[in-house]
Amino acid sequence: MAITGNLLSANVESIETDASGWTGLVNATGLVRTTGGVIGSYSLAWTATASGDSQIGIASRAAVTPGSEYWSCATVFPPAAGAQSRLEIRWYNAGGTVISTTQGPLISAPSGTWHQVAAVGTAPANTATALVVVRVTATASSQPWYTDRAFLGLTTGMPGNLLNWNAESIEIDRSGWGASTNCVLSVAASSYTWYQSMILTSSAAGDCLARSALAEAPTVTPGVEYVAFAQVSPGTSGLTFAIQIRWRDAAGTEFQTDTGTRTLTSGQWTRCTVAAIAPPGAVTARVGLAPTATAAGQQWGIDRLAFAPSSAMMTPGSLLPYNVSELDIDTSGWTVTGGTSAQESGIVLGGGFSMKMTASGGDLVATLAAPVSVTPGMGYQFVPCLYSNVARIYQTKVEWLDSTNTVIRTRWQSWNGHAGGAWMAGSMGDLAPAGAAFARLSVVVPDAAAGELWYLDVVGWKLGGLTALATPTGGGGVSITIRGLTTGGPTWKWRLDRVQVGTSTPVRGWTGDLVDQPTTGDVAVAVDYEAPLGVPLQWRVRSAVTGASIAYISDPITLSGEVTDAWLTDVSLPARSVAATVGVPLPDWQRSARQGSYSVKGRPRPVVISDVRASRQGTLTLVTESEEERDALWWVLETGNTLLIKWPLGFTEPDMYVQVADVTEAHITAVAEHSDRQWTLALTEVDRPIGGIIGSPDRTWQTVKSAGSDWTSAIGAATTWLDVWTGVVGS
Repeated sequence: MAITGNLLSANVESIETDASGWTGLVNATGLVRTTGGVIGSYSLAWTATASGDSQIGIASRAAVTPGSEYWSCATVFPPAAGAQSRLEIRWYNAGGTVISTTQGPLISAPSGTWHQVAAVGTAPANTATALVVVRVTATASSQPWYTDRAFLGLTTGMPGNLLNWNAESIEIDRSGWGASTNCVLSVAASSYTWYQSMILTSSAAGDCLARSALAEAPTVTPGVEYVAFAQVSPGTSGLTFAIQIRWRDAAGTEFQTDTGTRTLTSGQWTRCTVAAIAPPGAVTARVGLAPTATAAGQQWGIDRLAFAPSSAMMTPGSLLPYNVSELDIDTSGWTVTGGTSAQESGIVLGGGFSMKMTASGGDLVATLAAPVSVTPGMGYQFVPCLYSNVARIYQTKVEWLDSTNTVIRTRWQSWNGHAGGAWMAGSMGDLAPAGAAFARLSVVVPDAAAGELWYLDVVGWKLGGLTALATPTGGGGVSITIRGLTTGGPTWKWRLDRVQVGTSTPVRGWTGDLVDQPTTGDVAVAVDYEAPLGVPLQWRVRSAVTGASIAYISDPITLSGEVTDAWLTDVSLPARSVAATVGVPLPDWQRSARQGSYSVKGRPRPVVISDVRASRQGTLTLVTESEEERDALWWVLETGNTLLIKWPLGFTEPDMYVQVADVTEAHITAVAEHSDRQWTLALTEVDRPIGGIIGSPDRTWQTVKSAGSDWTSAIGAATTWLDVWTGVVGS
């Protein structure tokens, strides 16, 4: 099977077909496929005609991209111990001219056995192709050499790692590391990834120390959390291995060391991790490898080494400390009730460990040991990842605490858990309420049976998540700002409903009710002009795709109103809205019968055929005092559109959609100078109209113009006209 990411063909890589993929370049003849090797059944043999430099290369150069980092390796079998070889990458432009050469270290064969030669470098500007060359130093004429497992490809370093590719992977050599105390370093052909690892061998019993080279001492920022880790495989079980971050000041003095220690088992690779915040005065840092030996000659294989800001190794944007999120050091960041907890390396989503929870019966709860700081009014997203051996509903919970750690509000979200096969990531969002200083996060498995196994890993807590914030706005409406619509994904669709006791009604949007809406951005703003007065209301946004959904319901609000004023709103043109005083007499409603009575010959009683009763009809009396109130009422009535009447507080009338027929504007007095009017409106109740809304009662072009001294500053960061219309960027 070809090596993943290899730019060389399978035959060039392993010589399983023939030797045609290679050619002699200098002092090399007789290239032929032969048995044996380290990959497949065959390898390449050639003969150095004379002593000295002997070179072979791939027959056809591989296409590469300028500015990208590549590495190449090949495995060489020398004629004797001490024989020297190396690998080169020669970079060519489109015209076939060599631009430069990246040369790997000269390797002296430890014995007459297969060993690796390699090089790493960045393709220079104008590079089009690359040639892989194996160079050996023959010690005699007609000397046989062998090679196998050739590779050329992009480096695959861990994103965010501040150590270079070779210091991370040891695939070129161990030059990124130096022995400091009681140890020697070497390279071995056993590894956690790729082909080589570094071997630390103790010189005597006691503490050993190897450190990253001074060239691998990256700049750090005080106050930022960093993490260092390595995969380690000891030759002896039960020995402790410490990994360190050694902080250095501007003079290069190591003034503080943070350490993570683990006791290891031989015969397996185990991740050793330390995380710490760069202290004041830290300018650079080195990574220390510090096992404790009980005798001379004890060995530890070390591979896949990293040093990085912890943010680069966690869920993007995560606000949790590294160990709380990744659980790679221990489980101290979480408190488990209703069961026991321990680190687990066999079932892991990210890093080297997860937290294994074994239920003892009853509710199994994992709670953040130290609440995290929050900012009131900001939206946050909680995404814990779980794995279980049972199919059971579980819950995610966020408790908002004030500065005295008193719970202000608690939010829950339930999820349908499944047994095995895949990790589960239940994402819930919430807005930090007023007065919130901290958030306490929990995962709850209600009524877990004794012996149930649950695993927690890669816990996300960041700004965002699906939330809805409802605030009163002009025209008797409520503005609902929805954020986090992209939480589910671009194919998810969303809807927004107004919720009050016993009812749920879609909110009217720009083109109609906001149901089955495509996800076109993360933020949306809707204004509900049909919300009733004086009762608790909430708004629920739900984002869904086939088989999955997430939802959020806003905090309740109650729209205030006057005890004598009713709102008349044109729901399609909400700018035409007015509050007017209800006069007397109050409406008396009539519901006409729809029926016909037919006399039957020879029978005393008629036959009556009936249908559903007609809707309510009646007369509404309103009072205005000023010319402005009079003109505002006429402006609402002039279109003849269906109106929504929202009755004053305390009225027992239900809000209703009406069609207004004849209107009478009458003088209350016979004095011409008096502007007081009494109005009578003939009403017929109708169904809620379809369609969307146009315009706004409280945001006009004048509102936009007044926001800045010129149009550039007035429009600000708006990227669409909808942003301008709503005043919210990203609408």
